[in-house]
Amino acid sequence: MIPYDQDHQRFWTVDQVVAAASTLANDIDLDTCDLVSWHFDNLEIDQLVPALWARAGRARPPIVHHLHTLAVTLFRDHVPAPQWDNRVQQAINQANGNVYFGQYARDGVTGAAGVPAGVAWLPTTIPPDTPPVARPTLAAALETPPGRPVISLYGYAAPWKDAALLHAALTRMRAPARIVLAGDFWNDPAQAGIDLRAFSTSPAQVGHSELVVVPGYLGATDRAALVCASVAGVFPYRPHPSFQGSGAIADYLAHGVPMIATNIANMAELVGDAGHIVPAGDPQALADALDTVASGHPATTALAQRAAARAGRFTAQAHAARCLTVYQQVLDQHRRNIT
Repeated sequence: MIPYDQDHQRFWTVDQVVAAASTLANDIDLDTCDLVSWHFDNLEIDQLVPALWARAGRARPPIVHHLHTLAVTLFRDHVPAPQWDNRVQQAINQANGNVYFGQYARDGVTGAAGVPAGVAWLPTTIPPDTPPVARPTLAAALETPPGRPVISLYGYAAPWKDAALLHAALTRMRAPARIVLAGDFWNDPAQAGIDLRAFSTSPAQVGHSELVVVPGYLGATDRAALVCASVAGVFPYRPHPSFQGSGAIADYLAHGVPMIATNIANMAELVGDAGHIVPAGDPQALADALDTVASGHPATTALAQRAAARAGRFTAQAHAARCLTVYQQVLDQHRRNIT
């Protein structure tokens, strides 16, 4: 849960965050758990849960920390509270195992000595057989005239997502396309890093192409519809200490959709030969990659074939198998420590 008040466009207070996290922590029956798989992004209240258990003196089973972020910023930048920031970091450092979502992160983060660890790319968030049914605002954004393909990005606005770079690339494109930017906070200039409110009611022209913003969270059927309607996904990211690697990218690759991404974190590792990797902060390079896909260049067909060949790496089953290997190592170590 992201502690953000959409109506007033502001983060919750510290007390509100702690109260919500306490409810979550108290709802978990630790006596029924052999191991806790701990997931959170840099803004989510879930990061507080083990810190609250420790504060209450609750005995806990071993915890495996899944690193969605390399720098937790909720209590540092958004809801400043140094005491809670320290407690969260301490809980991270005391995890009994780590799962990294890319070799990039495993190489860059030093875990506690002797703690089991492994790499498991995030799987698609679209369950098998999910119907591609878009809500009306998204459906309208995906309806394009002939010769204007859809290239899309979904997810919430964040400091590592460079919407300004995407906009600059559109001004340089030569081939027509419609870029669909969907998810929370993109219509909030403070969060998006650029004022895109003019694009949030209907598609608007940017050079030879169009941009449309579809605000709000995308459910599974929305995500399925967006991915199925896209000839490619575009991920214009910038370096940022909180960003370890993308999960949303898996939804595209798991469905055989090629990618255009900047060379940040684990992007090149995920995309492999199934897309275009361009330098961060280079609008012309991004525009050239977008043009190649939007123009129907023959190479794009080969990219789609290679994306389909990589799809099996982003299934829930593949991810689970890698995670279970780490879990078993943690449990084996825990049993040795208590005997």
